[in-house]
Amino acid sequence: MLIRRMALAFLATALLALSSAAWAQSRPSDEHLQRLITRALRAETTVKFARPEPLGFVNVAVVTRQLSMTAGNMEYYLAVTDPRLPDGLIFFSNEKATRTFRMHRTDTHLRRVGSASNDLRLGDGGLTVWDGPSADNDFTAQLAFWATVN
Repeated sequence: MLIRRMALAFLATALLALSSAAWAQSRPSDEHLQRLITRALRAETTVKFARPEPLGFVNVAVVTRQLSMTAGNMEYYLAVTDPRLPDGLIFFSNEKATRTFRMHRTDTHLRRVGSASNDLRLGDGGLTVWDGPSADNDFTAQLAFWATVN
């Protein structure tokens, strides 16, 4: 009985260690994220979000400075609120073929606090709050992309 418990404890510890290592590799380190934020804040132009409410911004103007990258058919953006707001980092992507933007609000803690999807083919009705496993997976994929950007 004791051996079984010890084996289960060892297995749980090993799985936790492996998942933590995978988690750390799939997102920017603290230093890397700070470099990306600094690069975004150097952008000369600002972009004002017309409808920030689906991301959880209420009664506040959301003005950002952005860093953008393209990989294949995807455009990736890191938007940093200026002035900085709580949870004022927005990772978003634009899939050109489907004209769909997928946005995730977070901060340096890199926990997703809000997400939205904007299907431009649907006009004003295309911007909706987005949650659940598909939003989690997309957020993870976007962080993995930014982890590779130098």
